[in-house]
Amino acid sequence: MAANILKPLVLAVYFVLVCTHVFSQYKTNVVITDVANTALKGKMMASATKLLSEVNLAFFENRKPNLDNSFATDEATKSLLSMWEMSMFRCYETQVIEKGLLNKVKGIYEVRNIPIFFKEAAEGDNYEETVLVFNSSGQIDDIYISVGTNRVNEILGKSNSVTDLRRRTIITDFVENFRTAYNRKDIDFLGKVFSDDALIIIGKVVNVQQGSSEMLQKNISKERIEYHKESKLTYLNGMKRIFKANSYLNIKFDSLEVVQHGKYPEIYGVTLKQAWNTSKYSDVGYVFLMIDFKDENNPIIHVRTWQPDKINGKPLSKEDIFSLGAFGNYNR
Repeated sequence: MAANILKPLVLAVYFVLVCTHVFSQYKTNVVITDVANTALKGKMMASATKLLSEVNLAFFENRKPNLDNSFATDEATKSLLSMWEMSMFRCYETQVIEKGLLNKVKGIYEVRNIPIFFKEAAEGDNYEETVLVFNSSGQIDDIYISVGTNRVNEILGKSNSVTDLRRRTIITDFVENFRTAYNRKDIDFLGKVFSDDALIIIGKVVNVQQGSSEMLQKNISKERIEYHKESKLTYLNGMKRIFKANSYLNIKFDSLEVVQHGKYPEIYGVTLKQAWNTSKYSDVGYVFLMIDFKDENNPIIHVRTWQPDKINGKPLSKEDIFSLGAFGNYNR
């Protein structure tokens, strides 16, 4: 009789021990420093640890992560699952120790340098740094891919006033969300950040046949760039088709440069070197964005351009890359 009673109890204990072992095997413990509020810091660390550990377990069990409001808001869950649809990912460290950085513009904390491995990325592009954003209750409120701590520090270090520093802080957040919007195929975000009359210019390399009387020269062609304009609607419809046609999409930004307009201080030009990788197509080129911060809570893009990084096998010269000067008189 006693044996019959003990058997289910033993099995239950065994099940708990197995589950505990499995969870601990994939656990990432997060330690956050430089947050004065001890209670808030404790909640942030618990939230980050739960989220990353659940993501790791879901990765190895080949399923979607199960997130709840005890550590992640609905918005964070939506962002994470959108990224998951593009590619499963995991944190490959068993412990992460990072500073809690106060975003003074938003009054919230961020934790950067969270190392993530994306399964579907091309070999060599699997590893990314992500950012965890926390609300005032210590829940994770957002997750997005970083452009890199060094680039962020470089942008902020070039500020010339308190207002400029605040806007540059917004720009780094904006650019990182802008990048992640493509990674998670977030067409709604893109629709919100482009002004209705946005000027979108796309460059394309074409080969021009060179005339020559010499037989050996007849088949030699020279590359040049042809530009065409698109409306916001045309651009977004094109992106919808790309999102639908590609199971995996990843873009990376490099050579990030931010310039404030001399006459209109609320206007900034952002130049990025972009590596675009999808399951069907890849390219490298320069993206220029003219961003309006008249409403700092809702910055919008008035101009977006893309140019190939090379022409005739040579890197595109700096003088030929679109910058704020080319659109200084753009009618907003």
